[in-house]
Amino acid sequence: MEIIVKTSLGIFFFCVLMVFPLSLFGAAFLIYNQDARANGMGFAAISSINNPSAVFYNPAMLVYGKGFGASIGDTIIIPDTSYEDPQSGVKTHAKSKTHHLPNLFVKYTHPNLSFGIGVFSPFGLSTEWPQGWPGRYENTFAEIRTTFVNPSMAFKINDYVSFGVGVSYVKSTVEFKNAINLSALGLPDGLAKLKGEGDGFGYNAGATFRLPREYTLSFTYRSPVEIGYDGKARFYLPSPLASSYTGAYTRLTLPFIAAAGIAKTIGPLVIEADILYTGWSSMSSYRVSSDNGQANRFVYKNWSNTPSFMIGANYLVNRSIELRCGYMYDKSPVTNSTIGPELPDSTRNILTFGGTYRKGGFAIDMGYQATFFEKTDSLTSISGPRGRYNNFAHLILFGVTYTQ
Repeated sequence: MEIIVKTSLGIFFFCVLMVFPLSLFGAAFLIYNQDARANGMGFAAISSINNPSAVFYNPAMLVYGKGFGASIGDTIIIPDTSYEDPQSGVKTHAKSKTHHLPNLFVKYTHPNLSFGIGVFSPFGLSTEWPQGWPGRYENTFAEIRTTFVNPSMAFKINDYVSFGVGVSYVKSTVEFKNAINLSALGLPDGLAKLKGEGDGFGYNAGATFRLPREYTLSFTYRSPVEIGYDGKARFYLPSPLASSYTGAYTRLTLPFIAAAGIAKTIGPLVIEADILYTGWSSMSSYRVSSDNGQANRFVYKNWSNTPSFMIGANYLVNRSIELRCGYMYDKSPVTNSTIGPELPDSTRNILTFGGTYRKGGFAIDMGYQATFFEKTDSLTSISGPRGRYNNFAHLILFGVTYTQ
């Protein structure tokens, strides 16, 4: 029983690391899809975002646009994930599930000072595999639910320079399930069901410079966030073994996010290119402690910081209609030696497009994203079965903005 508890808790917190936050659409587990307009431009938006979602992308942009504004939106994610056994060639598909990531942003500007707040879920997906699949002892279900509350303020020094800052309170819960191998005892598989929750604080900042010839240059930074997790593990075991539970704890540091972007306005056309740099080295290791000491361990992940590159264009057809498109190259920090079924991550090529219809004070934004993952092979059995993971994802985004 001691071995079962220790192994299952170790797996649990390995998956907390990999699933927190679980994502399909940013390197490792960062979701950058917080606004349909920004998404339609391939996420190249920190120098041209013109709605309240600037709270997330670049608070310094809040001051460009007077008065009150509010937006609400949803990102609908439809992933397709599979695992291919290297010996038999048999494919196992993760269970199909549609995910929703809602967001809400509000801001008020008068005249050179702006206040805003955002409530959004950048980390909130799940992965579920069939119960009898080859990696069931590592993972059958993993889910993360996260809420960010991010008040911000911005001020414009003059017509050319603005700055913005914000703070974030982060509340998160995670749930994980895996089968327990009891074949050595001549018994059917047991089940480990684990839940944990934690919270933390962070900050973000941005600066925007309006340059000659209709250029805009911006820089943003979102700080690391340290999360302390309190977890409880329940083990459901067949007779004659007794079911039980115990507590376990870990502390993780979400990576910093730094971005630089430049936009050029050419009449009705805006073109922007951004670089996103994510400090994944903060997640390169973690330590686990438990009530009874049986799950104490240290794990080294060897993740490295990664860049992503984005480019997008927005065209104003007339006063009511805008069209846009974009591309993102999103590099993954996860190595082939640490990839696992809870986060079968790989480098992505992302294509996006969308549009806006504006009527009076209302604007309706729509967008679509196709996410092409490079095929990736798990080279060791440390994080799950050896084999090839394949991924593809459709995203549909919509948002409604009101300005006054």
